[in-house]
Amino acid sequence: MKKHLISILFIALSLSAFPQEGSLGDMFNDEETPKEKTPVIATFKTTRLINTQTIEQVKHGELDFRISHHFDDIAGKAGGVQTLYGFDNVTDIRLSFDYGITDNWCVGFARSKGAYLHRQILDFSSKYKIISQRKNGGFPLTISAYVIAGLTTMKSSEDIYAVNYFKDNFSHRLNYVGQLIIARKITSGISLELLPTYIHRNYVHYTDKNELFALGIGGRIKFTKRMGIVFDYYYVFDKMRTPKNGYYSPLGIGLEIETGGHVFHILFSNNKGLIESQFLTENHSSWLKGEFRLGFNISRIFNVIKKKKNEK
Repeated sequence: MKKHLISILFIALSLSAFPQEGSLGDMFNDEETPKEKTPVIATFKTTRLINTQTIEQVKHGELDFRISHHFDDIAGKAGGVQTLYGFDNVTDIRLSFDYGITDNWCVGFARSKGAYLHRQILDFSSKYKIISQRKNGGFPLTISAYVIAGLTTMKSSEDIYAVNYFKDNFSHRLNYVGQLIIARKITSGISLELLPTYIHRNYVHYTDKNELFALGIGGRIKFTKRMGIVFDYYYVFDKMRTPKNGYYSPLGIGLEIETGGHVFHILFSNNKGLIESQFLTENHSSWLKGEFRLGFNISRIFNVIKKKKNEK
């Protein structure tokens, strides 16, 4: 079922990447289409959906301050009224700062509480827009590259066989993720993206793998100018990571609200962690067992460098 879902969305994104006469997008365009192959803008409202990155960039001279927060299970063994449906506990919280070096390149720094084996995580990231989707027969997709390196600062375990034993080798604290983000704005209200993903963890349990591959999908469906539904899903290509072995694919859905300089997501997701190296490798929560949680993302843009009047 999971592979079929990925295949269907991949086909939908691929087919929509080619211009068609009388396309759905024409219904949303009241003005005469310009002849120039102009770049498509605002594919997504912000740089992140629920768990996935988007192709959107922090612009040159801007600083994006973001708070991401996940509570505990709403239902299941850890949820229910005794924990106020998860509000009593926080599984993860992340504070991040992303700065635009240019309009196509931004760098970031963040601190996460951590939700699984590794805690107290610092991460450093970079995103670069390789090519943009263009109108009127231009290139049909936007493609960005994203990399993130994580470092746990937690105290080392005394157990030399534990995956959080760091005393003998500092590099055991490190992990890395690389992604291509391939997106298309299909109409003014519908956008989809695919995220081929590579994960490398320097130190894992002897039964686990250092390297893993995953494929993410995500999208946004607007129903007003400032509100929309966002969703994302990842499938990890690893025979060990199946429900039979207690692993579940991260799946999230949420409401996106833009309020002036803020973009706010109210979301539900089954993963506890907030960075890719965690929720793609260690997610043991199932939607069907009530092991999903309420969370939120809030983003605020600050202008660090004042733009000239002729700059947009």
